[in-house]
Amino acid sequence: MLQYFEVTKKSPWLPQVKALYESAFPANERIPIKLLLDDKSKREFWAFFDDDFRGNLSATETAATPTFCGFSNSITHGSITNIVYFAVVPELRSRGYGSKILQAIRRQHPDTRIVVDIEVEEDSKNAEELERRNRHREFYTRNGFGSSPVDYVWQGEHYRLLTAGGTVTEKEFRDFWKEILKNVPEAKYP
Repeated sequence: MLQYFEVTKKSPWLPQVKALYESAFPANERIPIKLLLDDKSKREFWAFFDDDFRGNLSATETAATPTFCGFSNSITHGSITNIVYFAVVPELRSRGYGSKILQAIRRQHPDTRIVVDIEVEEDSKNAEELERRNRHREFYTRNGFGSSPVDYVWQGEHYRLLTAGGTVTEKEFRDFWKEILKNVPEAKYP
């Protein structure tokens, strides 16, 4: 059974989360992890574990040791939940964990529109990157996310929003980030 726990500075799983964060996102797409741990911006930072997974156990693990599966970092304000960062451990991808994590987030926020951003496919630099971006879009589409009219550039990368639970306008998205970052000096928002 998939369980999730808050990630804090004192969490014993913080090193695993940090390692996955740094390997799953390029440097230009990451913010310092200390900002992800800052609850002033209304972030939810969760680590996900599976009690039932019985993959290749190491000598120090037992069948009772939950397996770290991934993490999510999202912000909710008003009727919008923005999944800012989300990753599954590489060796556990394509086993349904990503879908289970999205379902957990949706259960926690049944009355909000949930948004994710993906890198725009048409900006791909090569076939491998295009294939990866297409897989991301297909994953979210299978999980109930649809196209949105919102595109933006952040940290030099071009993104497109996908939404579940209703559409989000460009004004709503920008107002969301203005509100979230209003007390953060020199913050850049989409």
